[in-house]
Amino acid sequence: MIRRFSPLCCILLAQMLLLLILPAASDAQERFLYDEAGFLVEGEFILEDPAEGIWQYNSPSLRIDIVRKNDKAQKLIWYEADIYTQGDERFHMIPKNREKRMNRMDYMHNIAAENGVVFALNSDFAHHRIQNKMIPGILIREGEIVSNKTRNAKSTQFPNLDTLAIFGDGDMKVFRYNEYTAEEYIQMGAADVLAFGPILIRDGETDEKLLSKHGQYREPRSGIGMAGKGHYVAIMVEGRHADSRGMNTAGLAELFHQKGCTLAFNLDGGLSSAMVFMGRQIVRAGANAKAPARSTAEILGIGFSAALMETLTP
Repeated sequence: MIRRFSPLCCILLAQMLLLLILPAASDAQERFLYDEAGFLVEGEFILEDPAEGIWQYNSPSLRIDIVRKNDKAQKLIWYEADIYTQGDERFHMIPKNREKRMNRMDYMHNIAAENGVVFALNSDFAHHRIQNKMIPGILIREGEIVSNKTRNAKSTQFPNLDTLAIFGDGDMKVFRYNEYTAEEYIQMGAADVLAFGPILIRDGETDEKLLSKHGQYREPRSGIGMAGKGHYVAIMVEGRHADSRGMNTAGLAELFHQKGCTLAFNLDGGLSSAMVFMGRQIVRAGANAKAPARSTAEILGIGFSAALMETLTP
């Protein structure tokens, strides 16, 4: 059983139809069967309400709640996603083309839609460093080493290429850029290792000195965190437009602290920073309200939706 509720119909029927849609979504949700952890027993529940800034998803292995927040005094708009999983569901790196992983590009929402991905963030923009013969950082994709070359101890460049390791059981860990080699990550059992940074939170603590050196300016930001295995938090902060000036890395770390995360990691920002739900970019990327985020070779995604794939069937 699949339900999709969208406020787009309000364009035709305005407030009268909106009053019908929202209660219908609530009533339909109540008719689904849930397990003790709050996941659906079968099927998918999908709620999309951009006008109110709410997006929800529920299936037997994945629950997602996204809320858009606005602090007008600080000129800030940001999105907080709580992602709950059970079973084998986990975040993983999804390329445009697996055979030419770092060389085939597309917009994030296209990559997500083509793969039926429920939720996605931009990742570490590693393809840019590889294509331009820059130091890539420690990179692992699907258990295979992509790069074992990282910065030296004297480097002050941004990104500093700290790492986020994602394991097959869904666990996440963050490490400094030169703490382990790619081979050591493989031995640990890492399935994907991303290189960007800086680390926002590690073992519940923030290194203020580290954040003062990397990402001091207000920019669009994206990050991923973990409040506990099976409960992940993704945050995207809009920037470079009149209603939202962006945030520095210290501010992003504070948002993750407020969500109860014991670890959090800064992903690529600027015009790469974006959040995608059910094959659609739900955030504003820069000054142009209709523009997609910068094209990329990979996304950091989770979940598969049969409903999304059905929309692509001719």
